[in-house]
Amino acid sequence: MIFGFLAISLILVQGKWCFSAEKEPIKIGLIAALSAPYGLSNKISMEISVDELNKEGGILGRPVKLIVEDWKREVPLAVAAYKKLVMSEKCLVVFTEGTEGTTACMQEAAKMMQEFPHLQFAFWTAHDGPTETVCANYDKYKFFFRVYPKSGDSYDPKLKFWTMFTEVIGTKKLALLIEDIGWTEPYVKGLPGKYPPFKDFLEEKGVKVVYQAKSAIGEKMFLPTLEKIAASGADTIYWITGYTDTVTLAKQWSESAAKNLDFIAQSGACSYAAFWNMTGGAALGWVSTWPEVRIPFTGKSLSFLTELNKRGAGLIASTYGAYDGPWIIKAAVEKAGRVNDVGALIKALESVEVQRGFWKWKFDKCHDPVKGYPYHPTPLGQFQENGKYTAVFSEEIRKLANPNDGFIHVKELRAKAAQR
Repeated sequence: MIFGFLAISLILVQGKWCFSAEKEPIKIGLIAALSAPYGLSNKISMEISVDELNKEGGILGRPVKLIVEDWKREVPLAVAAYKKLVMSEKCLVVFTEGTEGTTACMQEAAKMMQEFPHLQFAFWTAHDGPTETVCANYDKYKFFFRVYPKSGDSYDPKLKFWTMFTEVIGTKKLALLIEDIGWTEPYVKGLPGKYPPFKDFLEEKGVKVVYQAKSAIGEKMFLPTLEKIAASGADTIYWITGYTDTVTLAKQWSESAAKNLDFIAQSGACSYAAFWNMTGGAALGWVSTWPEVRIPFTGKSLSFLTELNKRGAGLIASTYGAYDGPWIIKAAVEKAGRVNDVGALIKALESVEVQRGFWKWKFDKCHDPVKGYPYHPTPLGQFQENGKYTAVFSEEIRKLANPNDGFIHVKELRAKAAQR
C-alpha cells in the first residue's frame, strides 16, 4: 500500500525522482536559540536529516519542510513562535529547546490540542518536569515526547552513571558543583518519591562528597572555588554544567591548585571537539558527557558528523535527537499509515523502535526514551594527548569508538606532557 502511494507521489524529471506538485509537504517546526552553539547544532542537524529524508522519498511520498524560529532564550518569544508554527504553519510536530521554553510551550500546546492537534518533541531540556507531567496527566499531555536525556538519568540503574566515579576513575572524595538554574533542581533537591539529592545518592554508592556548592551561570572567576576544592581533600571534581563558561573554567582549573584533580563536566561547549583549541590545550584530562567523539553507532553516524562539521556545527547532547527526530516521526507516520490522525501517531510512537544515525530509540509509558545501550546511553569522553577526544564511558561505547584506549588520570597526562 505504501509503495503504491509512493509511485503516484514521485515523478521522474531529467533522470531524477522528484515529488509531484500536488503533494503538500509535511511541516516540522524547530524553535532554537540560533545565536547559541547548541541552537546552531540543532538547526543544522535537522536540516541534514530533512535533506536526507527527502532524498529517500519523504514520508508516505510527501516531502518534509523544516520551519525554524529563533526564541533567543526568551520564553515569550518561544510561546509566540510555537503558536505560529502550530496555528499558522500547521506543523505536524514542533521541536522545542530549553527547560523554561519547552515547559511554557507544553502548557500552550495543551490548550491548542483540540483545535490544532500536533506533536511536541523536546531536546536540550534536562529537567524531569515535562516527563513527570506526562506521567501524572497522560490524557492531557500525551502529545509530548522527549528526545534528550534528563537529570534523573544520573540515577538510572540501567545507565550506572555513578560507576564512572567508582570503577573508572576510582573516586574516593568528590567535589560536587551544580549550576544554579532550573534544570539542575533534581540534583539539589532530588525528586520526592523517586530519588534523593544527588549528593546523598552518590554517598549511598560509596562516593564521599567532601565539597558541594552552586555556581552562577554568569560566573567568570572560578579560582576561589577551585582553591576551596583543592583544600577540601577532593580527588575528583564533578561540575554539573550546561550554560557555564567552561572555556574560562578549564583555563583557570589548569592553573589552579586543583589542576591535578580529575574533572568531569556535564555538558556545554566542553562537549565539542573544538573545546581543546578553544582552551589552548588547557582541557588536558577534562572529561565531558556527550562528547564529540566519532562513535560508529550505525553506518550513518560518521557521515553525518562529517557533514555536520562541514556545515560549521558540532555534535552535542541535543544533536542526536535533532538528527534522528524526523526519522522517528517518519516511522510513526508510516506505521499509522496516515498523517492527519495525531491520536494514531501517538500510539505508533509508543510502539515503534527506530534506529537511524545512532542508538535505538524507543519510548516508555511517560514518553521518555528507554535508557541503556543499545538504547539511549550516556557517553563520556576525555581530552587526552594533543587534544585526542577519547570515549571513556560506558564500556560498550568505549569499545565501539576506541577499543584500545580508555580513561587516564589527569595527573598522569600532565606528567607525560611535561616530559615532551
